[in-house]
Amino acid sequence: MSRIERGGLRGVPVGVVERLADALGASIELTVRWQGEQMDRLLDAGHAVLQETTAALLVSNGWLVRSEVSFNHYGDRGRVDVLAFHPSARTLIVVEVKTAIGDLQETLGRVDVKARLGATLAAAAGWDVPQAVVPALVIADRRAARATVAQHETLFTRYSIRGRAAVAWIRHPRGPAPAGLLWFANLPNSHGVSVTRGRRVRTVN
Repeated sequence: MSRIERGGLRGVPVGVVERLADALGASIELTVRWQGEQMDRLLDAGHAVLQETTAALLVSNGWLVRSEVSFNHYGDRGRVDVLAFHPSARTLIVVEVKTAIGDLQETLGRVDVKARLGATLAAAAGWDVPQAVVPALVIADRRAARATVAQHETLFTRYSIRGRAAVAWIRHPRGPAPAGLLWFANLPNSHGVSVTRGRRVRTVN
């Protein structure tokens, strides 16, 4: 306690600090920073980058795109990161952008709700009734995210078209619409950067 009072926190377990705070009727907050930035700000920035590059990819290939689409339909409420409609294919894509995968069931359940409301979302955007609604997951390419998908493969069965094949279908949406799309995209300033503008968004399988 004396060392902590003198500001010597290095090497003191977090649990010890928590117990001391509890004894004093206080609470502690830990702020994680990376290169001087708070992690929540970094995640928000990363989310925006993935959202923008995904929207650019869709627009460059003939899709009508809306970002940050809010909805409130009979108790189902939320926001779609990227909503896209291909007029000739009459297909709607509901895109969920993830910089990190947290609660899998919540994430996948949320995407399912948005896909189920596809016709309603399309109508609100002023588009025709879609013949098919395709959910899509765009995930920041990190080792932990890949491991999560691999470890819970059965939960991602719906997202059968992945990586370059998913982007190829977006560029040429012909034939039966896939049940779901999934691809990993690298963030700028990360190892092996491969997200660029428009058509040249490179993905990995």
